[in-house]
Amino acid sequence: MNITTKLIEQVAILFLMMVPGILLKKCKLVGGDFGKGLSNLILYIAQPVLVFYSYLNFEGTFSDIWQNILIVFLLSVIAHLIFCLVAIPVFKKAPENQKKMLRLATIFSNAAFMGIPLIDILLGAENAIYASIYNITFNLFLWTLGVHLCTHSEGSDFDGDGDSDLGDALASASHHMKKVGSLTKVLLHPVTLASALGLIVLIAGINTTLLKEHNLGVLTDTLTHIKGLVAPLSMVVIGLRIPDIRLKGMLRDIYMYIFLALRHIALPVLFLFVTKLLALIGLPISEGVCLTALILAATPSATSATMFAEKYNCDAPYTSRLVIVSTLLSILTMPLVVWLCQSI
Repeated sequence: MNITTKLIEQVAILFLMMVPGILLKKCKLVGGDFGKGLSNLILYIAQPVLVFYSYLNFEGTFSDIWQNILIVFLLSVIAHLIFCLVAIPVFKKAPENQKKMLRLATIFSNAAFMGIPLIDILLGAENAIYASIYNITFNLFLWTLGVHLCTHSEGSDFDGDGDSDLGDALASASHHMKKVGSLTKVLLHPVTLASALGLIVLIAGINTTLLKEHNLGVLTDTLTHIKGLVAPLSMVVIGLRIPDIRLKGMLRDIYMYIFLALRHIALPVLFLFVTKLLALIGLPISEGVCLTALILAATPSATSATMFAEKYNCDAPYTSRLVIVSTLLSILTMPLVVWLCQSI
């Protein structure tokens, strides 16, 4: 079974996992804070365990993968810069709050909640390590540029011309990065901490085989079960939101179509061609690294967009619609983009 077929199968499974969330919400079996509680369980427990276990389950050494780690970090920075370069000017004529969230939802993919478990299932522990590195960059951009996009209005842009261009946004992102609060959020993010701890055990030569040899199989089995919560619970959370989606006016929203075309086709394909170009000029990008970065870049819009919309009062219902429609569409577009990658 090739990677495209496996991806179609796994994405289909993920979508079926939404059904319990839809049923729970439709039948009014859960309260309003249930989804938030599940999200906290994923963010602070299950996802960090998944990331840490990827390092623990890798049978190689740090010297085997350090070069790929640096390449993934470089590709992740390039991906987010490309997404910024396109998304920031495209939506400048959209209504103010919608503009903010269209930009945010276009730039940031669901590389953590959906991407990491997919990579773990499809490509294994080594590539899940690379996915965790990609997500460090994701959080770096989210808590700097993302905060800027949500908090700066038309009248407060640096250049004063009523448009928040890429230069202004990145300048503000740099300003946010210098703030202790923003820097702390990046450094103390659960994925970052799990990655740092994972690198320590990797460099120390500790892995699941060694732990089992020392009768610590119970620990590794426990971690295995906890990391398995990420995929199903993430999709249940999305399922809980689907019954709340407002369909009125959705088909007449031209910006919705632009957003979907960018997030699902144009930007992943552009990133793919840049990656292939870098490989052609000599950057040693392996097939696994390329696929990992591409799948993460091609995932639907980040669920963090909805949380940011609520936090900064930026039309949360509209943002939820963007995220949900994007997630539903990804079952078709993600396999298409990966097939294109393999064809090239």
